[in-house]
Amino acid sequence: MKKMIILLAALLAPLLALPALAAQVRVYVTDMNAIGVQNKDEMKFTLQTLLASRLNGDSILTVGSIAEADAVVSGTYIVIGKVYSFDAIAKTTGGTTLGRAFIQGDATEELIPVVGKLAEKLSVEVGRAYASGVAIAPVSRTAPSQTNIVRSQSQSGVQRVQSGDIIKPERFVKGSVSGLVSKRLPGAANLLAVGATMPDGTRQVFLAQNNRLQYFRQGDETKLMASADFKVNEKIISLDTADADGDGNLEIYVTVAKNDDMASQIWEVRNDKLVRIATDLPYYFRALALAGGPKKLYAQESGRGEDDFYGDVFEVARAGTSIKKGAVIKMPRFGDIFSFNLFRGTEGELLTIVINPSGYLIVFNPELKELWRSNDAFGMSALYFQKSNEKNIRVDGDRRWIFLKQRIQVTSKNEIMIGKNDGMFVIGNARNYKRGAVYNFSWDGSSLEEVWRTKDTQNYMPDYWYDESRNELLILQMPQKPGPFEEGAASLAIKKVE
Repeated sequence: MKKMIILLAALLAPLLALPALAAQVRVYVTDMNAIGVQNKDEMKFTLQTLLASRLNGDSILTVGSIAEADAVVSGTYIVIGKVYSFDAIAKTTGGTTLGRAFIQGDATEELIPVVGKLAEKLSVEVGRAYASGVAIAPVSRTAPSQTNIVRSQSQSGVQRVQSGDIIKPERFVKGSVSGLVSKRLPGAANLLAVGATMPDGTRQVFLAQNNRLQYFRQGDETKLMASADFKVNEKIISLDTADADGDGNLEIYVTVAKNDDMASQIWEVRNDKLVRIATDLPYYFRALALAGGPKKLYAQESGRGEDDFYGDVFEVARAGTSIKKGAVIKMPRFGDIFSFNLFRGTEGELLTIVINPSGYLIVFNPELKELWRSNDAFGMSALYFQKSNEKNIRVDGDRRWIFLKQRIQVTSKNEIMIGKNDGMFVIGNARNYKRGAVYNFSWDGSSLEEVWRTKDTQNYMPDYWYDESRNELLILQMPQKPGPFEEGAASLAIKKVE
């Protein structure tokens, strides 16, 4: 009998070990190095995206942050003359090397097949390392409920606390409260603007998607009050509210791309109805609180040909249906009306923050020289408009795709807020984001340091707005994306930040 028990134990042992060995290894792909190539920043992001998507498989699951990962992959792509080499290494989060792989060949070879071959080699190395016991099998993770407090020690020694919907270094935590989430709202809205707070305590909220503008009153419930449809060739690409004529009432500024031109519009709410008061304005609009000051309206002219934006950003005032130009704001490299804001440095100087085309945050000094650049991409969205493409029509077709950035907000406390979307990102004109979060940063004199961030949404996050007067963060989500036979749906989450 004893021998039989020992024999059964020996037979069952490998079976009991199978779940651990068969579990997917969670891998985070860091920024890639790119040497000897043009458009280095774009190439880094492209390599990271391609490798992450092609490492996904039965045994490997790529994740959006190191905190979620069992292993980390980094790499370097080098081009010397007509020869390239793409080298990658996988390590555990503890620093143990799991494997290396490389691909080399003629620099004229297509990049996508090259990355696919490298991913295959690296997957084999990682799988072999785990199978041989070099690395500890990945640990199953159970997501904590909102009532739990999870503490972890970062590499810098700062404890982080997760409580409710805000994640902060411990010294910043005063408490956070989960807010409400609206019911599914009709249409896959991808733009959000907040209006006035009404006498009954409800708040005006405006949403837009492609050819439709919607007006809601948000209280205990989010109620649709009015909507307006635009022409088929008019696409809404930005939505803001501002009191640009100084009468005490907020206007709605709708930036509209029409064919190759801007044909923006101004609307108002009158008796809970949407009323259009101006149209065919040749400007991009954005309402900004520069350096945490009062929110004002700014504009920029549309460029011609290959130039998407023309000239500097300038403050504007409204007089009836006309726009009057005011103070000019010089733009640094990569800066345009949708990708910048200002904040104060430690000595009180005005610094400019910009999202570059690859999504990296760049801080410029008062002379518009670069001071700092982020290691992660922020502010990317799936919202785009198109213009004619005469220069590269054989390569890119007759229409160019111009993707918009998410807004950068600066609070009265001189904190910088920016959205971040993650997920499976396909190179080219197909963008498929799966989750998003809002980050809050402060400037320490040399770099931006994270103050807090929200938990990841479970859906694409196209827009957000921080209502500082009420300490509430409004997060727009897209639980159902539009399709050939579906108009899609949106939802609005309100988080209290304390």
